[in-house]
Amino acid sequence: MNVRIFSLAMIFLFGAWLRLDQFAYQVVTDDEWHALIQLVKHSPQQFLLSFGVADYSIPLTFLYWNEANWFGLSEMGMRWPMMLASLLTLILFPIWVSRHLGWRVALVFALLLSVSPLLVSYSRNARPYALTLFLGYLAHYAFSRYWNRHEGRTASGVIYGLSAALASWLHLISLPFVVAPILHASFSAIGEWRKGNFVPIRRIAFLTVPTALLIALLILPPLLNDPGALLNKSGSDLPNVDTLIGVWHTWLGATSVPAVLVCLGLAMLGGARLWKEAPLARSATLGLLLTLIFLLLSRPAWIHNPLTLGRYLLPAIVLLLLAVATGAEALASRIERKWGSVPSIPFLLFPVILLIVSSPLWETMRRPNSYTLHSYFQVDYRYDHQVVRENMRTRIPLSSWWETLKNVPAESMLIAVAPYNYFSPKWDAPRWEQLSRQRIIPGFLTGLCVGQRDGELPDDRRFAMRNAVHLNDAMALRRKKVDSIVFQKPYLDSLGGRAELIGSDTAHCLDVLRARFGKPIYEDDKIAVFDL
Repeated sequence: MNVRIFSLAMIFLFGAWLRLDQFAYQVVTDDEWHALIQLVKHSPQQFLLSFGVADYSIPLTFLYWNEANWFGLSEMGMRWPMMLASLLTLILFPIWVSRHLGWRVALVFALLLSVSPLLVSYSRNARPYALTLFLGYLAHYAFSRYWNRHEGRTASGVIYGLSAALASWLHLISLPFVVAPILHASFSAIGEWRKGNFVPIRRIAFLTVPTALLIALLILPPLLNDPGALLNKSGSDLPNVDTLIGVWHTWLGATSVPAVLVCLGLAMLGGARLWKEAPLARSATLGLLLTLIFLLLSRPAWIHNPLTLGRYLLPAIVLLLLAVATGAEALASRIERKWGSVPSIPFLLFPVILLIVSSPLWETMRRPNSYTLHSYFQVDYRYDHQVVRENMRTRIPLSSWWETLKNVPAESMLIAVAPYNYFSPKWDAPRWEQLSRQRIIPGFLTGLCVGQRDGELPDDRRFAMRNAVHLNDAMALRRKKVDSIVFQKPYLDSLGGRAELIGSDTAHCLDVLRARFGKPIYEDDKIAVFDL
């Protein structure tokens, strides 16, 4: 086998391992619940015709509805499209780079994609970002083939139209990015039109009209049926200085300022060659600029958060990492000309090593960790901006019982905790797992002591979640081999000078658990533990 192909295959396997590590154990949390709430509360006739107050992806939600009704929706069923897109990105993007910038750049680029904490996170997140990233660049690639080649032009045009329309339907913010190739080509087409050559402008029209009609067919019904869904989320926030600093840490996946500065320096070194030799870089840059303008005009909620801005402009991560790889190769080439090929290797791999050393990814890979998507790990990669962690530490009471489980073999127990809170800053499971070294899953109280509770799923055949259990389902408790049930007692939380009793709506459930499971094997003022 060719050494280059073998190296790329090994890098792909490494990146796949990072993405698939504990993948099957990840608990659904935070924004992943937006689609589930639609399935619980609304019919397809409703969620297909609205973008929603809380963002959910219409086509993904429709896919989940079908999976739920066909064979039961699971965590894997929710996340497989994004994982597939991420794995395809990991192998196809470097292959394209190898044809335009050479294999050395392609292999360094593949390594940077592999170890990117943000790309690893979105590969396993039931949100459309990894999928729209892949489809967005597929649209740029397909349009380039349609525009520059005679052979296979129709097929390329069809691929462009389908990928652009699906990306826009999956997440509306993708629309400016996927229309950028047409606008970019229009500059030269208009010039040719002024010279009397109508062929380029006609070719653009042949592709633009059916693509625009398909996009309109998908996004206009929810837009016209419920315009307030988008209007109510606009005009809220703008990026600030901290956003513009933090987003580079988000895209590069680096906790330290020196790592970010070195990588940005390499990106500037490689930017000129990237712009000159990688044709998609120009149309992608235009797409990012259009997306940024759209964001600044619409001012969606939470855009001041570096993570939110970073995911809305997620295609930037590809250009940034590619520019870093190109800059590293340029630096290594200079060293090679002066001192030979062997001394140049450390310079070629320097940004990869630097980002690996300063990566937050390794902390999420501790075992067990069923909450790699939790805001405890993902809200901000900078060590001095861990507000969520500090709030959880100071505001959520922690029982000393969790540390006593260190005497038990790691990962030998499965513990269901109730009441569950899908808003992750109020769900302390990362600390519970770290202290106990045991897996923690949500224990749903719906059907046991409350009716349909927000943030919990109905106990019916439509939902087949592996990493949650209904506490009223004795068969499920046995089948999933749950060892203990922990009930977290209500606690007083003060935020913004206002006191709130967290868990007051389920306080009576403790008596129900006592009646069902007997006397707790451990109890203090914070938790009660029932042995199964």
